Amino acid sequence: MFRHWSVFFSGTTTTLIFWVITPLLGTIFTENRLVHTVNSNSKTVKSLVPGTSNAIKLDVSVIADAYGVTWLGQDLPGFVTATGAVAPFKLDSSHQKGDLNTSWTTATDFYTTELNCVPARIAQRETSGLIFDNGRGCQTNTISPLSASGYNAFYIGYYSDPHVDWALQSPLCPSNTSHTFLAIWADMNDSTFNNVTALFCEPTYSVQPVEATIITSNQSVIRVTPLGSSMALSPELFNASDFEYLLGAGISSVTARADVPQTNTLDQWPRLKKMDVCWPVSNMVGFALGLSRLPPDDYFDPIVLASSFQAVHQLLFAMAVPKLVSSNLSATNLRQGSQKTEVKAIVIIPELTIVIEVILGLVAVFILALLMISSTRKSQLCGDPASLSDLIELAKLLPSASTLDISRQERHSYPNRLKLEAGRLHYVCEAPKEKSACVAVSPQPRRSPSSQNRLLANGQHQKLIRPLEMTLPIAATFLASLCIAIVVLILVYSKMASSNGLRLPSRNQAVNQLVLNYIPIVFATFLEPFWTLLNRLLCILQPFEALRQGQGKPSQSLDVKYTALPPQLVFWRALRARHLVLVAVCFIGLSANFLAVSLGALFENNLIQLHSTSRFRSVFAPMLNQSISSNEVEENPNPYREHFYTARSNISVGTALPAWNTPHAFLVPFDVDTNQDTLAYTASTQGIALKVGCEQLNSTFSAATTSSYNMTEAPDPLNIDSDGELILTQTNHDGTKVACMTQNFGGSSVSDNVNGTYAAEILSTMLPSSPNPTMMEQEVCAKLFVTAFLRANLTIAQTTPGEPDGSISRYRVLQALYLGCEASLEVAPFDATVNREGHVKEFTQTGPFDATSSRLLHLGNTSSFYNAINGIMWFGQRGNEEVSWHSDLIADTWLPYLIKIYTQSTAFLDPSLPPPSASSIGPVIEDLTGRLFAIMLGLNADRLLLPAPSGSTIPGATITSTTRVFMSKPMFIVSVVLLILNVLVAILYYARRPQKMLTSMPNTIASVLDMIEGSGLVGENAHGRSREEWRIGYGRYVGTDGKPHVGIERRPFVVPWTGK
Repeated sequence: MFRHWSVFFSGTTTTLIFWVITPLLGTIFTENRLVHTVNSNSKTVKSLVPGTSNAIKLDVSVIADAYGVTWLGQDLPGFVTATGAVAPFKLDSSHQKGDLNTSWTTATDFYTTELNCVPARIAQRETSGLIFDNGRGCQTNTISPLSASGYNAFYIGYYSDPHVDWALQSPLCPSNTSHTFLAIWADMNDSTFNNVTALFCEPTYSVQPVEATIITSNQSVIRVTPLGSSMALSPELFNASDFEYLLGAGISSVTARADVPQTNTLDQWPRLKKMDVCWPVSNMVGFALGLSRLPPDDYFDPIVLASSFQAVHQLLFAMAVPKLVSSNLSATNLRQGSQKTEVKAIVIIPELTIVIEVILGLVAVFILALLMISSTRKSQLCGDPASLSDLIELAKLLPSASTLDISRQERHSYPNRLKLEAGRLHYVCEAPKEKSACVAVSPQPRRSPSSQNRLLANGQHQKLIRPLEMTLPIAATFLASLCIAIVVLILVYSKMASSNGLRLPSRNQAVNQLVLNYIPIVFATFLEPFWTLLNRLLCILQPFEALRQGQGKPSQSLDVKYTALPPQLVFWRALRARHLVLVAVCFIGLSANFLAVSLGALFENNLIQLHSTSRFRSVFAPMLNQSISSNEVEENPNPYREHFYTARSNISVGTALPAWNTPHAFLVPFDVDTNQDTLAYTASTQGIALKVGCEQLNSTFSAATTSSYNMTEAPDPLNIDSDGELILTQTNHDGTKVACMTQNFGGSSVSDNVNGTYAAEILSTMLPSSPNPTMMEQEVCAKLFVTAFLRANLTIAQTTPGEPDGSISRYRVLQALYLGCEASLEVAPFDATVNREGHVKEFTQTGPFDATSSRLLHLGNTSSFYNAINGIMWFGQRGNEEVSWHSDLIADTWLPYLIKIYTQSTAFLDPSLPPPSASSIGPVIEDLTGRLFAIMLGLNADRLLLPAPSGSTIPGATITSTTRVFMSKPMFIVSVVLLILNVLVAILYYARRPQKMLTSMPNTIASVLDMIEGSGLVGENAHGRSREEWRIGYGRYVGTDGKPHVGIERRPFVVPWTGK
């Protein structure tokens, strides 16, 4: 049986490309992250600075930074890990990048410490306490209990200092054990030690070659890989005694003027008082508990106790190393390094790629087979039979015989009648089985039109056909499919927009790609071949539709070559022939490729937040506890400074504020669960703030021990003694005058023991100056505080001539700025979004602040609350040295220090410069005071707020994070527009489709030749202009054989077809 292998291979290849490869190509690509590596030289720190200079560098700021890391969530500094620090390094500048997706890797040194701990032997039990011995010649003095109950925790270093209660340094513990410390964890029973775990520990310090990887933007360490064994750190490079003195005493071993966080001993008691630990506790105990966060009884395990203190030593040592390394990177200490940048990239899905590769291989085999068949087949054609004219010319080339008849068997082997009567030549085969046995007879002459009409009138009508694809049922189905696709796209887009996306079809990436990319592309790829089919049919039938009217020019009918090219590419020929419907169909067929692209990129996955309605239990009422006192918050003799520590960390390094805090308000908490699937919670709540307004005081002020002075009218700068207090007259809202007086306004000491120009930054709360103040006077004064920025010449007192004693005898004010500040408690509604820990992620103030403090304080005496707040906020504002007057740029009290880091300027501290202006410094004080109050309220909400009524709830929503499917708006618009164009062109196509006029489809050579049977066109020769003047028609005519036919003939020998 004859096989058309070329048709098989070409058709199968086209099908695979259209319906398999094209859709799959749109699904194999996805986004992923790839790492790009560039090798480069790196400069590293060669070593630490000499150990002789360690003491001045190892100050309280090391402990303060460790406090931020332990309790406030502060990030570790650059090149620091929780267990050690790497020597800083830097890559060649030509390769530097500073984003979160870029990392540097190089060989460097890693500094760390480890503890060697042994159990302490109880040498003696006394009624007052215990004596411990390390078994190597070191014995303690009697360690007394801290309290009669609770857990007693001790970290006893070697060095004695006024800031510590116990130390190992004594004749009982020789200097060769100076690196030893004693750790004790015990509980009490009837004021005596009950369970006791005690360890003598000695740290060792080492350096190790490692390969370190850091993120370039913040130098945070992400990986440390050892490259060799560790070595002990040389005492010449690291003075362990200075470091251990700082750990044991909580203060540097040398005295030097510095900003308040570097000289002010840290107090962790506010963080520890809820842990049932007895006061006092050393900083090392606080860090051990803060880092491990274990149940108290776990610390009775020696291993747990040792590992807890080792973690503290490692953290503090790591925090100290950056202060001890040289700031200069050694150009001679070059090492090989690399830069890795993580970039977004388009990657392929392996499973789908394998499928495509297999199919592409199959297509390649089919194409090679088609090439071989085409190259080996002999062709007898002298031209391309691409138009009706070409086929007519082909008929003219037949042998010069009058008749060619083909046997019935051969005739029936084809779908069309194959008897060929070519024009005036009629061929008859005398021997049907022998193709060469044909005899020619003379042609029959043309008949006159009148005789043709008579014959046509007697002709028989044949059944007419139309391609199935052009029928109305197919048209309705096709149009319905397009309309349904448009409606589905619009509905899905609306649903995604209103529902915040749709769920992913599957957890499997390949399945998601198939559903979200493959299926839409398949729709477009099915659409394209159907348009190709419709286009092909129109290319075949368009010449006959032009001939149907009976006035067709050869250039618009017989000569058009629509079948010589792929159907979509004949648009230019169709445009020249003015077949506009065919032009539209060509372009819409080509647009199916763009539709496939837009549908393939239609869906995209986005990580979104889902809101689910919920109700939350109110924890506190928006009412402040008016009976609070500063002692209730502090509960220890030390001044409260936790809000200062928190503000420092937040302002200097951007550490998150405490839970429920915005920068200037505290949001009343509501109860949230700790579901790991929940990302955040949102609800409406109340925000409490302390609004502060500062104004420059007028020039008149009073001193308690002198008469009033007017700064602008005095002929000379003012001279007041150091005990002077300012008296500020305040007008109440009812017009009453209230005199308020500062407290301890004058400075008490100086930074240098010499006469000269000094500066002072002073803050003072106020009390009524009246000895028996009314409640109204107390309330007015309790809301006020005064800040002053002074420049003065100081005279230092001398007990004997030439021997200044450090106290001030007189000071002469040169320049001054006095600010009177009034605080007011306010409340406002907020919409807040918080995470599981209560940290505020987003907030919106939905209403104005209400300054009616009586609602906040639930009525009552507001002065007591303001006084308590003043005591909590400002009592700890001075540092240990309590220096007021200074000749340097040191901020030795907390408010000036916060102003310094907030403004990143020291101009307001400089004695050689004028005081700051009220317009520049006033807003800063207002902002910082509001921040400090909000932080203080957030850290002590359980004491400063009243509990909410039982059962009270507020409406809100839980927020979860999930990946949802969305439609790309640009691709949605493109897809819908293209589909609408498809609908319009389809309507035009079926409305203007060729009429029923053919008895068989002219899609074979035989069927076309059958349509010119007996036609005079076969025997006539005309070219160029004379031929273009012909008018050709399709219809009924009497052929040269004298019989009626339906086919193609030149006018006036044809009756144009008028049937439907």
